[in-house]
Amino acid sequence: MKQILIATTNPGKIMTAKKILAKLGYEGLSFADLGLELEEPDETKLTAEEIAAEKALGYAKQFKDLPVLARDDTNLLVGVAEEDDPKNHNKEFVARRMGEYTDENGEKVFAEIAHKYGGEVPTRFDWGYALAWHEGGEIKVVSALATTGVDKTKIVDKISPKKVPGFCFAPILKVLIDGEWKYDSELTDEDSWKAYWDIQAAAIRGLIDKCNLLA
Repeated sequence: MKQILIATTNPGKIMTAKKILAKLGYEGLSFADLGLELEEPDETKLTAEEIAAEKALGYAKQFKDLPVLARDDTNLLVGVAEEDDPKNHNKEFVARRMGEYTDENGEKVFAEIAHKYGGEVPTRFDWGYALAWHEGGEIKVVSALATTGVDKTKIVDKISPKKVPGFCFAPILKVLIDGEWKYDSELTDEDSWKAYWDIQAAAIRGLIDKCNLLA
């Protein structure tokens, strides 16, 4: 089975990437799996797809042995005032309000925003994915965007007791699945495939198809 380096230390993102890659017929390996300690690239771009490409390139410059898959997530809170809009920089937004970013602080901040607007706020999530690899003496990078519709996801002010490490939205994000609103943190794998993973798998499949090393 051909292998791909998953370029993140976020446990939730690693878990998701491994499951998606396995379904596509590839083995996803984390930094920990390979005993790697790589420096996290700076994020200077604005969109999820651009930031993912930036990350993939930055990690590929440090590691040549496998294609590198990077991901970045951004979200749009629909109908909120500018002061309540994280503008795709959730960690900095939470840190400004709470003094530091933690998953718990994040869920509190966004639950308070949902409460301010009547208990829920429609939300769109974008997942930028990028794949980078060494070929012919240069690094090649391809990227793609996967997204949800604003009618399928929303943040709410009631916090689920179940958490997902590395994803502060999980206990306050509800997803519409087969006509029922469910907390992200309480989704089964079957639910997650319907809600997000199939969308992301299609984007990753398109990137892999462009990589000669994974043909």
